Amino acid sequence: MKVSSKRRLPGETEDEALLRKYGLGPTEESVIAEYEEALAAFDEEEQAEEIGVAIIGRPNVGKSSLLNTLFGSTRAIVSDVAGTTRDSIDAFMERPAPEGTNEPPTIYRFIDTAGIRRKGKIDFGPEFFMVNRALRAIRRADVVLLVLDATAGVTEQDRILAQKVADDGRACVLVCNKWDAVANKDSTTLDKSVKYLREELPQVRWAPIIFTSAATGQRVGKIYGVVDEAISAHRKRVSTAVLNEVLRDATLWQPPPSKRNGSQAKIYYCNQVSTRPPTIVVFCNDPSMINDTYRRYLDRKFRESLEGFEATPIRWIFRGRRNRDIMRQKNMNGNPGDGGAGTSFPFPYAE
Repeated sequence: MKVSSKRRLPGETEDEALLRKYGLGPTEESVIAEYEEALAAFDEEEQAEEIGVAIIGRPNVGKSSLLNTLFGSTRAIVSDVAGTTRDSIDAFMERPAPEGTNEPPTIYRFIDTAGIRRKGKIDFGPEFFMVNRALRAIRRADVVLLVLDATAGVTEQDRILAQKVADDGRACVLVCNKWDAVANKDSTTLDKSVKYLREELPQVRWAPIIFTSAATGQRVGKIYGVVDEAISAHRKRVSTAVLNEVLRDATLWQPPPSKRNGSQAKIYYCNQVSTRPPTIVVFCNDPSMINDTYRRYLDRKFRESLEGFEATPIRWIFRGRRNRDIMRQKNMNGNPGDGGAGTSFPFPYAE
């Protein structure tokens, strides 16, 4: 399409348009090409990363107060009446990069959600849609701040929410709020509280715990550092060689389970196939023989042996492979032209 020479083009000054009108300046095509090239330069710039952080919990545990304290201003209405927050609220905060680095700033998207009650107490209506939006916020987030009431302890609804976070594969941080309201604290209260939370919330036993007070701002600033560590753990990747070394030690320490008829579960090897959350595929002869107890054992041994998985779930997938297929793959190892005479080192109890 021909552009009128009398019209001023985007990115062109008035003097340049006047020169072009009399055929003395650059052509219309060159002006448009330079303008589009200048716009494309912005696309090549490194964009700031956005991290989604969902704040969930039961009603009246201090989620909105925590959001206001994080921002230092009133972003959500706070009231002593449970159920004040009716909809999910997205609030953005830009955190500058460390001094002396060329890294872009980090953008946090905090999602304040409505309190989630037990399913049997929710009637179809506004609260039904409030809870659905709160649950969708978990799937939208990278990290979930599960807010607990330090004065009320762990309830059954807290366990259900913790299981929901683990099932969705989201990194999690346990925020024990209202710590300033706990009476008769001494030097052992913190350790006893951590032990209590580990016992009552086994679904997220890997999640870090932080004791805060949204009313006084106690330890609220530490949430940013814990969220950054959780993001790093959620995106962690480990080499196959290291994973199989840990798996070998775990099977040596405790062999896979067996059946009463004498059949033995055999684990061959494993590798990590994805992140967010870290997903490990374990190849064995019969996945049905690997019970939940042994899965939890492998999860615990991997966390003890590898650093960086403290704030994220590990998704385990067990796949069955026939022993002859494994041996056939091993026989194909070696240098080209040597007939496939490779050296294999099978796992214990996998012969």
